[in-house]
Order: sequence, then structure tokens, then C-alpha cells
Amino acid sequence: MILRQTTALQQTATNGSLLIWRNYFPIALVTLLGVVLTGLLFREVTIWERQRVQSIFRDVAQDRVLVIQREFEHTLGLVRDVGNFVEPSRWVGRREFRKFVNPALKRHGNIQALQWVPRVTAAERDAFVSKARRSFTRFRITQRDDQGQLVGAEPRSEYFPILYVQPYQLNKEALGFDLASDPRELQSLLTAAAAGEMQVSPPVSFSRDGIEQFSFVARIPVYYTDSIASQGGAMTSDQPADTAKLQTQRPLLRGFAIGKFRIGDVVEQALVPLTPGGIDMRIYDTSSGDERQLLYHHASRMRAQWQHTLEEDANSIEDSWKFTGTLKVANQQWTIVCNPIAGYFQADPWNGWVILAGGLAFTFLLTIYLTTQVGQAAKVRRLVDERTEQLMESNAALVNEVAARKLTEQKLQELNETLEQRVALRTALAERRAKELEQFAYVASHDLKAPLRAIGNLTSWLEEDLTGKLTKETSEQLTLLKDRVERMQALIEGLLKYSRVGAMESSKETVDTAQLLAETIDSLSPPEGFVIDVPPDMPTLRTDRLQLSQVFANLIGNSIKHHGSKQGHVWIKARDDGEYYEFSVADDGPGIAPEYHKKAFMMFQTLATKDFESDTGIGLALVKKIVQEQGGLISLESEEGKGAKFRFTWPKKV
Repeated sequence: MILRQTTALQQTATNGSLLIWRNYFPIALVTLLGVVLTGLLFREVTIWERQRVQSIFRDVAQDRVLVIQREFEHTLGLVRDVGNFVEPSRWVGRREFRKFVNPALKRHGNIQALQWVPRVTAAERDAFVSKARRSFTRFRITQRDDQGQLVGAEPRSEYFPILYVQPYQLNKEALGFDLASDPRELQSLLTAAAAGEMQVSPPVSFSRDGIEQFSFVARIPVYYTDSIASQGGAMTSDQPADTAKLQTQRPLLRGFAIGKFRIGDVVEQALVPLTPGGIDMRIYDTSSGDERQLLYHHASRMRAQWQHTLEEDANSIEDSWKFTGTLKVANQQWTIVCNPIAGYFQADPWNGWVILAGGLAFTFLLTIYLTTQVGQAAKVRRLVDERTEQLMESNAALVNEVAARKLTEQKLQELNETLEQRVALRTALAERRAKELEQFAYVASHDLKAPLRAIGNLTSWLEEDLTGKLTKETSEQLTLLKDRVERMQALIEGLLKYSRVGAMESSKETVDTAQLLAETIDSLSPPEGFVIDVPPDMPTLRTDRLQLSQVFANLIGNSIKHHGSKQGHVWIKARDDGEYYEFSVADDGPGIAPEYHKKAFMMFQTLATKDFESDTGIGLALVKKIVQEQGGLISLESEEGKGAKFRFTWPKKV
């Protein structure tokens, strides 16, 4: 037995563990999936944000490279403009040259020199120098000796002297210098002439404020036009063999337009109109193979200060984003590398972290929710089991209760049948007694009226027969007797009316209360001094005309009878009160003290006792009974000496 109980307990525990595992395994799986998906989404958002910022950086860097490329093209265009200016003229004066290039010098501060270098043969040297000295008396063709000093140029077959140079103040020594005296310069000129188009020299380094910088020289050959050549401007037959070989293939060479520019000045001039973008730029010359020569480094204007050396920045290029472009400057091709500075073009990490925090929070809340639901489901199962057991017990108790109630209903039915029989008997008895009472009232009134009429007639006869013989006291006694007879007759009539209220079936008809009041007032024959106000907007309703007339007649009659004066005022009003009309009858009589308000509606109660008063005390009791039989209410508002106002409600439809 003990072994069986132990086995049952173990089986129950095992089933409970399996149930818990089955319930909570899906929750653990959902939680794991939520964490994994949140991590993947965080990674994707972070990558997307980085790619977005990189794309923006590339667009901004590419825009700057294009702007710099256009600036270099515009700079080379200045040299072409000088060549185009000289080409159509046989001779360009010094003043004309200066006037032409000055606007360009003012607009572009990156110009080191703009030069016009004509080709002069040995035979033309003296004439050329004489003509040049017309605008510059000290002009001569020079070259440098071994010590680097300027001396007169040695005789040679042809010369390439610098005739004009601007800005002059920065290039005084260059004026008249024969470029043919320098083999490298001569080779550069011949290369440009052979190419027949602009040629840019490799970058030339120089020192400025202790910092190594680079510049370049652009040379474009200028040829004689056909008209100038026909006028004797062509070179003579004693030209060098190299030049002569070139002339056999191209038009006659007239000279060269030359421009010298600093690379850094061109770059900075291009970036002036642009808003600082947080980008460092480096221009490299890669023409020497694997080695690259740094030509210029543009530090972003958004740097707070020069934070790193060029070497440190160069070494960090591979570790950060960069954009590489190509600058084509005539025959030269340079590489430009753009890098963002620290603090700019950084991916916003908050988007990813918000996704991560939101995803984990959602997973956490979902886990709590599912855990709660599983717990509630288990609780519901337990409650269902408990309620099922309780329901079975309640069902058994209900079956017993139903049987008991059936027995009780059977007894109640028997009692109900007995009660109905008793009610029928009591109803029949009450109807019989009501008829007997009505018959008694008629009989009593008839039997009482006959002797009262006889007494009244006898009193009248005695008063007629004994006219002049009666004493004053006897006459008063006879008058009092007649009054008592009339009062007794009125009392009997009042009793009959009171007993008939509710006993007789009333006839329903449409009643115009204004017309009804006119007839009632006319039947009461009020004294001439009495004024009775009836408003024109009195309602019309369907009701028992006779009973409503009795109510108005009693109330108006009381106001006239108990006014105490032959002149008075009575006001009648009506008000719509939902399913009822509220009527009021007010007068300016002596009024009724508050302590007598309840007594006024009692049977046989009068507020004044007089020997000759014909009031029976039934009128207001009759009014109250009629109003209550119709389902209405009646009330009295009055103070002694301030008149009385009776209010009663009457249903719109009876």
C-alpha cells in the first residue's frame, strides 16, 4: 500500500515536471528568438548607418574633387588666354599685355607668373632688343653664369627670352632671361612644341616659410598665323635643326605662353566658396611608380588646430574612410585622397542602440506576458477543476432544492386557490355591503327628508298664522328652526353626494374648462361686487364633466360664501404639469390659519360656529374625495388675513 502511494506521488511529480516543461519551453524559445533577432537587427542597422554616412562622405568628397578639377582647368585656361591674346597680333606691347593679364591676377591669387616668351633667331636679336627697349629701356637678353649671376646671353642660333612677365614686382629678374640657356627649360619648350598643345611640367618643389611646397609650370606653344607669316614674321633659314624639323610638321613657331602656379594656392582658391565639410585632402604625384610624392595637404578648416603631423595622418589613412580621385592637369595626372577628420562623418550609434534596447525590452515584456499567461492558464485549469467539483456538489444540492421547491410550489398553489376563494367571497361580501350601504343612504335620506319637509312647512305656516302676534324672541326661535331644517337637508344631500363618489360610473367627454367655469360661475350667481378672473388659455381635456364641475363649484362657492364681504376677488389658473393639469383657485378673503389646514378637508368640520350658518362641513371633504378618485392631489396654501389658495391636479386623460 505504501509502495503504491509512493509510486503515485512520483508519477504525479513526473507529470507535473513534464507539464511545466511543456508550458514554458515555447516561452524560452520565443525569448531566444527575440534576443537573436534583436542582435541581428542591431548589427544590420549599425552597418546600414555606417554605409549611409560613408555614402554621404563619398558624395561630399567627390564634389570637392570636381571643384578642384574645374579650378585647375580654369587655371590652365589663363595660359591659353595669354596665347590666344598674342596669337593674332604681329606685336603685343608691354602695356597691352599688362592690361590684359591684370584682371586675372586680381581674381586669382594663386598665379606666380604669366609670361610671354617669343622665339628670336640670332639674326633677329638686335632688332628684337631695340624694339623691346622702346617700352623698357633696360631690357636685355640674359643668362646665368656658373656663379648663378645674370649676364648677357651668349650668341646662339635662337633665343627664347621672357619678354613680358606679370606680376612684375615678384619676377623682376626673370625679365629678358633666355630659357634656351637652361637645357631643361629648352627641352620642356621643345617637348611642348613637338606636342603642339599645352604641357605641364612635373611638380617643382620650393620652400615657403620653412615648409616644402610644390608648383607647376604650364607651357603652350603659339604659332604664326598665315597672315603674319606672309608679312615676314616667319623664322629665317638659319634656325636650329631641331626647331626646323618641328616646323616642317607644324605652322611656324612664334613663342610660348607660360604660367607658373602653386598647387596649394589653386586648391585653396577652389575651396573658398565651399562650406567647410570636415574633410582633409592630400594630393600625390604617383608618376614615379610605386612611390608617391605628397604635393599638397589641405587641412579642413573645421580643425580646431593642427592636431597631427603629415606623417601621422598619412599612416592613419588606411585605418579610416577615404575617397580617392584623379586630377588630370593637361599631360600630368595626380591622385587626390580625401579623409574625414575626427568628429565628422561618424555613424550615429544611437539608432542601433535604440533598436537593441527596444528589441530587448519588447522581448522581455513579451516573455513576462507569456509567462503570466501560462501561469494564469495553469491557475485557470486548477480553478476549473475546483469549480467542476463544486459544481457537481452544487448540482446535487440543486436537485434536492428543486424537489423541495416543487413541493413548496404545490403547497403555494393550494394556498393560492384557497386565497382566491376567500378573495371572491370577501369581494362579493364587500359589493353586497356597498349596495346595502347605498340603499341605506337612499332610504335614510328619503325617510329623513319627509319629516324635515313637514317640519319646515309647519314652521312656515306658524310664522304666517301668527304674524304680528309673536314676540321677538319667539320669532328668532322660529327663524333658527327653519335654518336648522335647511342645514339638515343640505347635510343629507352632501352625504348622498359623498356616498355616490366612486360608486357610480362616470361618463367621459371632452371638456373645455373655460366653458365649464363660465357655466359653473353662472350657476353660483356671485354678488355683483365679486370679480372672478378666468384666463383665456384654459385647457381642454377628456374627463368626467360633472365631477370636475363639482370641484370648481365647491371651491369657488367657498371663496364667495366665506369671504366675509360683498366685494371680493377670485383668481382661477391652470398649468401644464406633464400627465396632469394643475388648477388653482385663490381669493382675497380672510384666509385660514395653518393649524386648520388639515381640519378643513375633514367631514363635518367647519372653522366657525354660527347659529344661522348653513355650512355642513362636507364640501371640501367631497372635493378631496373626488380629486383623489381621479388620481390627483389637493393642497391648501393660506395664512390668516391673506386669502386662501387651493391647488389640485387633474389627469389629462381619465
